[in-house]
Amino acid sequence: MFQNPQSVRHQCAPRSFSTKLAFQAGLLVLLGAVLSTGCVSNEQYKSEKARCLNFQRLLAQEENRASTLDDKLAYKDKEINKLNAQLKEMEDKIAASESENRDLTVKLDALEQQNHQQSEPESIPESSTLSKDSDPSGEKTLSEPSLSDPFLSDEELTNMLDHRDIKE
Repeated sequence: MFQNPQSVRHQCAPRSFSTKLAFQAGLLVLLGAVLSTGCVSNEQYKSEKARCLNFQRLLAQEENRASTLDDKLAYKDKEINKLNAQLKEMEDKIAASESENRDLTVKLDALEQQNHQQSEPESIPESSTLSKDSDPSGEKTLSEPSLSDPFLSDEELTNMLDHRDIKE
């Protein structure tokens, strides 16, 4: 139970004092280094703050511009859709007109063919009557031309009128 007094004295006093002092000194040096490197000057802080505010202002302007452009894009999309609808209507009208035009062309061709077929038999009897010539005077009697006849060509009408003028 008894211990050597020399060993007790040597153990406690010198070691604890030097370790505590070294630890405190190291902590102060470390704290000083952190504080001295972590701090910035007031001037540098203000310039960074102004720079940050400038970036925030520019960001707000760009967001506003982007919003405006999005609105314009939406409006243009509506216009494009409206114009596409009008284009579709016009294409449908054109297709209907082309179909009607084809039908009318077919009818016109049929009427022209019918007119041509009716005018051929009239020209054939004229040539046969010329060869049989039953009229001793040599004059040919023609039926009176009707201006209401839609199948007479301008040439036929002119010929009939010229023959009529000769008779009178």
